Amino acid sequence: MSDDELIAAGKAGGKVVLAPSSKAYLDMKYTEDYPEYPVGQTWGGTVTVEQSYDWNPDTHLKGLPAKAVAGVEAPMFTETLFGIHQVEDLAFPRMLAIAEIGWAKDSSHDWKTFAPRLAAQGPRLREARVNYYLDPGVPWPMGS
Repeated sequence: MSDDELIAAGKAGGKVVLAPSSKAYLDMKYTEDYPEYPVGQTWGGTVTVEQSYDWNPDTHLKGLPAKAVAGVEAPMFTETLFGIHQVEDLAFPRMLAIAEIGWAKDSSHDWKTFAPRLAAQGPRLREARVNYYLDPGVPWPMGS
């Protein structure tokens, strides 16, 4: 469906769930030199944790009424992933950023306050034995 068709559907009362590849796809590489190559795609570009957090679903697609946005999703296509270790590394911490985008009011979205809150999840993820990417834009505590 084209953007124009999506906008027309939203204006006609339809609901959409947004998942822009440049923001929400979990199977994208974090950086060009991300060490898990060839795992992680680049067709949609690279997607840092901050990029996953820095968008507003209600205004992402110009012309789409905010009331048409039912939510967000974070897709992950796993045909190039090998094992839970790689799945977790690509999903975390971006999944946490995208969850906040979907659940919290846009007025509360601020990377400078979110990054330390996200960093506080590092020890919890480690305790749960979840593999996660130590994005250099997040002030992870020592030992994360």
